[in-house]
Amino acid sequence: MLSPHRGGSKLKYMRRGTLVLASSLAAATVVGAVVYGLRSQQPSSPVAAFQSPTETAQPPSPADVKQNEPASVAKEGRPKEQSPNDPVDERRARGLPPLDEATERERDRTSALREVKIGYTLLFDDLDLPEQDEKDLIDVLVDMWTESAWTSYQQGRKIGEQERSDRIAAVIGQQKLEQFLELQKNGQAYWETYQIALLLQRRGAPTTPAQRDEMFDVLVDVRAQYPYTSPPEELDRNSAEYMAYRLRQMDDFDRHVIELAPSVLSPTQVAYLFQAYDRMSRERIDLFEWQKKMRAERPDHDFGWMSPARWNGPTRRNPE
Repeated sequence: MLSPHRGGSKLKYMRRGTLVLASSLAAATVVGAVVYGLRSQQPSSPVAAFQSPTETAQPPSPADVKQNEPASVAKEGRPKEQSPNDPVDERRARGLPPLDEATERERDRTSALREVKIGYTLLFDDLDLPEQDEKDLIDVLVDMWTESAWTSYQQGRKIGEQERSDRIAAVIGQQKLEQFLELQKNGQAYWETYQIALLLQRRGAPTTPAQRDEMFDVLVDVRAQYPYTSPPEELDRNSAEYMAYRLRQMDDFDRHVIELAPSVLSPTQVAYLFQAYDRMSRERIDLFEWQKKMRAERPDHDFGWMSPARWNGPTRRNPE
């Protein structure tokens, strides 16, 4: 059985002091329903949540990660089925003419490749595949991502777990498939570790392999101790209380990670990470408050709830 924690290609099981975790979390207090607690600047405009990130550096390839040691990976990079309720295409929103199908297909495949690299770079490192098998697996994941996408030229189809497993096993074999699926249970931690490492690399304070391994362990431990739970059944899924419950869980998770980060990262790195989490919290609360205001002003209009995705990703409805 593979360990749920990573420690380089040997997959060592790393468990830091649970007493430190317990004492740190016991000292924490929740400040407000969906706010972070520590704020030093004015909230940003909710419109900023919909704008493109200011930093758009392309993620390194799996080979670059191994050579230059920049980052880690994960799960939100997994192919997700999109729905007709997803945000309108940016070009359409700006009144620009649509791209021709060939150009749009190429653009979508490039985007899928980027997301797969973000989602799986460190997982691939732990899976330790031959180079050609890794390339073939990337192609399969990109294919499934694009097939499930809703676009102007196709209605995305749902790819079941069995089909997905069969297609992956066809290129890496049954044994590696089982390892892949086991590692993917911590896909969110792989993804978050990648984003943290990429942030710190951009800030000029890159992480070491050991730091990335230990940061991964922190993320897995915090999620295990504080898993996402469903809001109370009595809450209407379209209510502000329901959304506030979801946002509070995000802030709680980030706060617990920040509390443990000094055991892994340098003071400078911790400061950068805190700034990033604080910014994401501000974006969430600003957009949340703006939407509550819009709903109050237009009670007969069904706005739906929107929340900025983590790390400046695309905005999405009701995060689950």
